[in-house]
Amino acid sequence: MTEPQAGPPSRPRPQATPGTHGETASPASQAPPPAEASAPRRPVELIVRAKEQLRTLTGYEIDSVSAFTRSDGGWRLSVTVVELHRIPPVTDVLARYDVDLDTEGDVVSYHRGRRYFRDQVGDDT
Repeated sequence: MTEPQAGPPSRPRPQATPGTHGETASPASQAPPPAEASAPRRPVELIVRAKEQLRTLTGYEIDSVSAFTRSDGGWRLSVTVVELHRIPPVTDVLARYDVDLDTEGDVVSYHRGRRYFRDQVGDDT
């Protein structure tokens, strides 16, 4: 049940035209920031970005990043991923991935290396 309204019906407000007093530019009319401003600059930002991309590409959960080095034209990461969760967790199947990034932090290639159980300790060759 609705209650009767008192007074005249409401009318839509007229939209202000650009340049009128008190109006600020809409986000759509502002110039976008340069691409360089949005590119990650710190190693931690590069790693976070690379982990998100690798997770999307492989579908696997990222366990850790064990190496981060500068390479020709970008960066190289050594990443451990969980390829299979098992019970107990010490029997999870992990794999080492070598990931190449460009200077902006985008994944340009990756390669799966050795696979092993979480509880295996030994040579990383």
